[in-house]
Amino acid sequence: MQDILLARVASLADGVDPYCAAAAAVGVASHWLYYIRGPRSMDVMGIFIFHAVASSLLLARTLSSRGLYDGLVSYVLISGSYFLALFTSIGIYRTMFHPLRHFRGPWQSKITKLYIPWLNRHWRVHDRFVEMHDQHGDFVRVSPNDISVLNLDAFNKIHGPQSKCSKRNTGMYDGLETKGELNLDAVWDNEAHRDRRKVWDQALGSKALEKYEEETRKVIRTWLSRLSELVGKPVDTSHYATLIPFDNMGRIAFSRDFGTVKEGREDRMLDIIETTFKIAARLGQLPWPLVFMGKLPRFGMQKEFEDLGVRLINERVDADTDDTHDMLRYFIDDHRSEKPRTFKNMNILFADSQAILIGATQVYTVDTRKLGLFFADLCPRDTIACTLGYVFYYIARDAAVRQRLFDEIAPTHGKTVPGEFSVNDLNKLEFLEAVINETLRMHAPAAINGPRLAPPEGVTIDGTYIPGGVTLITPIHAYHRSPKYWKQPNEFVPERWTTRPDLIIDRKAFVPFHYGRFDCVGRRLALNVLRLTIAYTLWNYDFRLAPGTDGTTIEKDARFQLIVKPGKLECVFNRREAEA
Repeated sequence: MQDILLARVASLADGVDPYCAAAAAVGVASHWLYYIRGPRSMDVMGIFIFHAVASSLLLARTLSSRGLYDGLVSYVLISGSYFLALFTSIGIYRTMFHPLRHFRGPWQSKITKLYIPWLNRHWRVHDRFVEMHDQHGDFVRVSPNDISVLNLDAFNKIHGPQSKCSKRNTGMYDGLETKGELNLDAVWDNEAHRDRRKVWDQALGSKALEKYEEETRKVIRTWLSRLSELVGKPVDTSHYATLIPFDNMGRIAFSRDFGTVKEGREDRMLDIIETTFKIAARLGQLPWPLVFMGKLPRFGMQKEFEDLGVRLINERVDADTDDTHDMLRYFIDDHRSEKPRTFKNMNILFADSQAILIGATQVYTVDTRKLGLFFADLCPRDTIACTLGYVFYYIARDAAVRQRLFDEIAPTHGKTVPGEFSVNDLNKLEFLEAVINETLRMHAPAAINGPRLAPPEGVTIDGTYIPGGVTLITPIHAYHRSPKYWKQPNEFVPERWTTRPDLIIDRKAFVPFHYGRFDCVGRRLALNVLRLTIAYTLWNYDFRLAPGTDGTTIEKDARFQLIVKPGKLECVFNRREAEA
């Protein structure tokens, strides 16, 4: 029976040979005449529809002319010839003729972008980037058209104010829309971004931050109250390190208490974003499925999140008064002005307001419907969540660090604000800043930075020419762990920022908040929340690792989910009765 079937297929193959040859020729031609000529990520829906229609017509034709069985076999042979020729042509080009063929890197990365998702199968792709640079040098071909650069000249050439590199056509930012408008992180036009950024800078400027400080204290008081209920019991500090900035963002952005710290559990919005970012992280740097999903109608959790966001924003706008001082106040004022600088319609307000919501849940701005990847414009929430989680670890594991920090913060309590800590006092504390900086160096939340597309004329970085149209990546985690720039790069040594400057080879490699015109607009907010949370927690509680634990699970179980999410960390808190 098997021999008969094989003979039948062979006979059919003879009959469709001319069609298979033609299909193969079309496959090769489509590669050289279309796919090879510029970024095609944003064309994914059109490409899908074209192939779906062509396949349907081919299937209908073969079935009508050859019958069910022979028609199906003919369809498979003809369509298979097309795709085999297409992907063979792509593979040969990428390995032998691509402009990046001379750049070093894993052989798999030269052929397919699927290599990055494969590297992240254990959620540790940021560590794999470090290993690739250790093995292959400063310039690593991590995907067929992607170069990861570990060289200080890259920051200015790729992200600097005069750089011609663009977010556009990287496939990661192009589809970040809410109701047809791009949010701040996705705006690629420099002039439009500058105008939008000015409003954000006002919303997160010095005067605004002074007003937000008391709101942050309210969140921290809730955290301290929660700890009073858990004295002597193991507390998952990584969990609360996520909830604290989430509630803080609710207060300072929307004048709303999300109440997650009080309840001690994540709300529905956090659940939705967590799931979304896991999917996006699994896809790695594959823009095609991201863009494709972004063009589909909203459904499920995506629809639920957008509905939650729109309702929250509408409620805030409806309740607006002159006495309300939050981030949205600045957006609304610009929108309602006679000549709005940037918020010219409500959809732009929705886009950036939902970006704040992501900042309150998974830090980097993205419309979850688009599942965007690798963001750096807005980074307060998860900069805080990731850094605070690891700060708790380094403080809890080392009694000397705890005592030194306590001794440093104690004199500032009540110095400016009676009975309280003030950012103006805390930001002058040398060791506190050193602990925060060293934690940010060891565990950069944005471990792999947002991609940029080289201009048509290409870009030269430290003498190495990279052709135009190539996607460029600056892996921050690799910079922070490189022995080129740091001595003892994998050791937590806060003294390198104070009494041991010899441990820093080149401080310019420290870029936890990104670089250039698209740097983190929420940097000062993030640092303020970190300083206040650390100070109030240490002032009121002495804490250490829970009995029977060594705290290493925070790193062992850490996951790269667009940002680095620390693993579980259990600490035991005991109140400082004498000092409180």
